[in-house]
Amino acid sequence: MIKLTDILSENKIPLQSTDNKSNLPSAFPDFLVVPKQRQNAIIFIARKSVDLDKIEQLGDTSKDDITKQLAKWAEKKTKIKFRPLINTYQGAGYAIEVDIAYLANKL
Repeated sequence: MIKLTDILSENKIPLQSTDNKSNLPSAFPDFLVVPKQRQNAIIFIARKSVDLDKIEQLGDTSKDDITKQLAKWAEKKTKIKFRPLINTYQGAGYAIEVDIAYLANKL
């Protein structure tokens, strides 16, 4: 059986800068994808310090903006709707969760 985290960790993820004065307009960091079962969340953590540097070179792009981009990328990759956990997750990395209402409607 293929796990959702395995599907999401197959490629480097394109991130766009929302800061006009950033060093890079976009970056392709590699993320470690970890399930967080207490919160029913999927956490994206930069795999190496090089990947963290790529994210930092996006300038003043906020954690919220990056989380939204990761949710959109996961939706394209899996065809399942995700929601970014913006105000509820305060840990390391970026958290998204599967939209349970969307799945219930599909069933």
